[in-house]
Amino acid sequence: MGPLVLLRHGESVANACDMFAGWLDVPLTERGRTEARDAAQSLAALCPDAVHTSVLGRAVETARLLIEEAGWELSPRAHWRLNERHYGALQGLVKNQARARFGAENVQWWRRGVDGRPPWAGDAVLAAQRADPRYLGIPEAAGIAAESLADVAERMTPYWLDVLAPELAAGRSMVVVSHGNALRALMHLCTGKPLGETAPSELGTAIPLIIQAAALQTQIPVP
Repeated sequence: MGPLVLLRHGESVANACDMFAGWLDVPLTERGRTEARDAAQSLAALCPDAVHTSVLGRAVETARLLIEEAGWELSPRAHWRLNERHYGALQGLVKNQARARFGAENVQWWRRGVDGRPPWAGDAVLAAQRADPRYLGIPEAAGIAAESLADVAERMTPYWLDVLAPELAAGRSMVVVSHGNALRALMHLCTGKPLGETAPSELGTAIPLIIQAAALQTQIPVP
């Protein structure tokens, strides 16, 4: 199996103001763009066979900057299954606002627990999501209103088993540019570690995490 590089997107506007972004589209800050270019310098010698990303703008932009700066001759492959966790009613709230509204213990459980699912997004959010061209014709994606980390792992499992794992098994190397919770779920799927172990992982923006072939597995792990 080839190596797998996991890369959280560069700092976004939401990161800078400590806001829950989830499936909202927020741009990178200038610092985030610099972080993406710096990551490219550390990965330039890798020459991956593919770069996968979510459909959210902050990850797509990070992947584009990474590829351009590293000089790789490929295009990123975007898929909604690599999106960040849908934070439901928390999306758009600064974390202190969320704690004041829902309670600090609840917010912490939703952030770092395995099964904690935030309150669902409102009708207006779902209506906009269903009208988004990225999710048209994909009812499974358009109807997601809030997710736990376990939900994210379940949502990502088909992409791991049908796309990423076969390519790795064929000896190809890959970079996945995604989001904190999505990468925690992917760490669970690709190494077999329980979600309870990967959930507390702190993943810095645009800091590559290289998982060597010996640590990868292709069976669905027990949550």
